[in-house]
Amino acid sequence: MYRVSFEFRLTRLLPWPEDGTDFYGHVESVRAKIGSHEFVEDVRAITDRAESLLTFDFLIDAAHHEVANAAALRLVRDAIENCGARHFGLGAAAIGALTPAGARSGLETPIWHRRRVLVGVAA
Repeated sequence: MYRVSFEFRLTRLLPWPEDGTDFYGHVESVRAKIGSHEFVEDVRAITDRAESLLTFDFLIDAAHHEVANAAALRLVRDAIENCGARHFGLGAAAIGALTPAGARSGLETPIWHRRRVLVGVAA
């Protein structure tokens, strides 16, 4: 088992509403998609809405560090895209693939900016 931690800045062109429902709802949707995989456990989202920062922390069952890193990157990228958001720093994507069909459009589209990824053996 490996512990994976992704740090992001989560923005959008239109400011998040003051009550935070859009921000927290979107984060929870992505967290649930990550946690739906059978080889993933203990998915936690740690948020700082005031600074638009968040961390996803989870355990992933993989044979090697490289496998854990690649699988984690792919599943987080897919979860973000499947929740109608854009991302930067999670791998090369074609321009059209940044926002999938059925995604939120324009000013309300969440944009995930990867800050850091840490992968280590779980204690």
